[in-house]
Amino acid sequence: MTMRTAVLALAVLIAGCGGPEYPQPKPDRAQLIVKLAARAKEGVKGPRGDTGDPYSSSGMSPERSKNYQRVDYDDLADIAVILKGSSLGDGGPAPTAARLTIGPDGPDHRLVLLGPKKHTQLTLRNELKRSMTLGCMGQSGDGFVATVAPGKEGVVTLSDPGVYELNCDEDECLLVTIVVAPTTWAALGKSGDEIFFDGVAPGELDVVIQAPRLPDIVRRVSATAGARATVDAEISVNQMERTK
Repeated sequence: MTMRTAVLALAVLIAGCGGPEYPQPKPDRAQLIVKLAARAKEGVKGPRGDTGDPYSSSGMSPERSKNYQRVDYDDLADIAVILKGSSLGDGGPAPTAARLTIGPDGPDHRLVLLGPKKHTQLTLRNELKRSMTLGCMGQSGDGFVATVAPGKEGVVTLSDPGVYELNCDEDECLLVTIVVAPTTWAALGKSGDEIFFDGVAPGELDVVIQAPRLPDIVRRVSATAGARATVDAEISVNQMERTK
């Protein structure tokens, strides 16, 4: 191999490592890329739970409040990205089923995303040596209560879109957010990901970002036929009390 050939090969290799390649948008449809990033703003602190902190008015126990004291922004996973708009229709990539495993170190996800209506099957896996009674209730009254034996699985469903908080009778520190998206245009990612939506109907859209224990973020975007739009979504605690 000559020096010139080697340089050209290296240039091609570098060009190919620049990031994911996406197909061109269809003339009558739009594309959307949501870039997820997370960082802790300087000087913010989380709730102290049992000490009367104004952010935690419910007065939760010290054990449970530990779940709220730290957010690992460098490795923030389980971020839901949901598109909302009157012209979206069906056909989005929302998962038709999800799985949550609970083991000695707790749940393997802090947020679970499900599609709407019939796309709501959630499998609960109990890897502990004791039975677990798991339940949740949404604002509409939809919810479930399920007892899962040690080493077994249970399957539950949720019909109404919304945000649910999964709790456990045997472990008050176990808390998982379940998001049932209002449309099929939803996906799950982590900090640093690019969430790609293809075949989006043109029009005004709201991009809703939901992360465990953090405020929702909403970005308005105009989806144009035959074009690709990019949305930068920075997840951060922006409404908590600042340290003194």
